[in-house]
Amino acid sequence: MAKFIKLKCRGSFNSFRQADFHTYHKTLPLPPKTTVAGMIGAALGLSPKAVNDEWLKNGRFQVGIVGKAGGKANDLWQIRKYEQKTMKAFEKGKVPAPYKTAVIVRELLFGSTICLYFFLPEDGDKDLLIQGLRSPEWALSLGREDELIRIEQLKEVELEAVEGYFFKHTVMKYPSDYELDNDFMENSGGKNLMASAPIAYRIPTSFSNPGYAREPDSFEHYLFVSDFPLRPASNSTGFFDPEENWAFQLI
Repeated sequence: MAKFIKLKCRGSFNSFRQADFHTYHKTLPLPPKTTVAGMIGAALGLSPKAVNDEWLKNGRFQVGIVGKAGGKANDLWQIRKYEQKTMKAFEKGKVPAPYKTAVIVRELLFGSTICLYFFLPEDGDKDLLIQGLRSPEWALSLGREDELIRIEQLKEVELEAVEGYFFKHTVMKYPSDYELDNDFMENSGGKNLMASAPIAYRIPTSFSNPGYAREPDSFEHYLFVSDFPLRPASNSTGFFDPEENWAFQLI
């Protein structure tokens, strides 16, 4: 058995941008660990640098992430692009503005339900985080700062480790080998299996110069599992929540 802080929340619109998309800001299906760390910073009133140095780089916490969205939407943004050529032309009166405009698309998740399981080895950190989540210094969000969440459940739980479990709607470190659920494939009922398949992403785990022009300084490969159940072949140990009837692994 292991002890966790369980936080179950909902969001109207949330997005977790994939860094390698430029004009189309595609979202990850669930928040990565760095986004969760940002929420910890909001709860405790910490700067991005403090969160990065004190919570991410030293492995002060682990988290299990489970959830899904009700659907997706696209948000159109108009941005201004400042280039030296355009700025010089503006100074000479050749163009009406010192910038060019462009449109980018931001993919959003709507109606998300997300459950976070925090594992903190130090009891003092558990008390600190629970107090911060109950009475946060700043508004809690997952994604951009205005993508707020509403807490539906916050409590301490003890969960049992399980083996040989098929995981879905969760995030895990990329396993060396895994198997998919044959029963799901055989009884998919015409569901688009490719759209439901797990997807691997290379994601930053900490940053240098956070809060300014931050640069990733470490990466991990993570597997985002949706409807298609997956079981790591070598290490399928996780933790099972009987109240929700799902399991997760810590990242």
